[in-house]
Amino acid sequence: MTTVIIRLKSLIAFGFVLMTISFVWLGLTGWDKYKEYFADNNVDKEVKSEQIVSEPVVTIALEGENVSKDNFFSEYRIERERTRSGQIEILREIVNNSNSSAQLRQEAQLKLIGIADSLEKESKVENMLVAKGFRDGIVVIQKETAMVIVPSDDLQQEEIAKIVDIVVKVVGCSIEDVTIVPKSL
Repeated sequence: MTTVIIRLKSLIAFGFVLMTISFVWLGLTGWDKYKEYFADNNVDKEVKSEQIVSEPVVTIALEGENVSKDNFFSEYRIERERTRSGQIEILREIVNNSNSSAQLRQEAQLKLIGIADSLEKESKVENMLVAKGFRDGIVVIQKETAMVIVPSDDLQQEEIAKIVDIVVKVVGCSIEDVTIVPKSL
């Protein structure tokens, strides 16, 4: 029974690490390139051939808004919520399973509390970033580290200081544990 529990823990940890790495990678490389790729693969070949014959499609961003950048932040939040929902569901199943050991249930409960705490802190930091003048921001907190993604082509020192100050106060981590990723506009 203990080998099954250890394997389950390892599998969950591996999945969590894999998802985290993929989010960071997509955040750094830009989700827009991949979104277009997946959109093209989902369209019927007949529709593609009709589009080639028809006039070109032009996308207009109203009032200077960068539509693809805004989509990145929205889609990242949606994907983060999906991942967290999956984690929460697995942890709840462990807690509610009568065959789970008491230690495993307690660990699952502690992880659920940790996820809830991270969600609250992430929300606070994201709202404070907007209040401090940033158009948007995504925060991912893991234990005592934080990654912040903000829309910017070039962050100034005072902007970096604002971000670090907010994160350190809310999360309670040290300055060295804060990673800031500027998402190009």
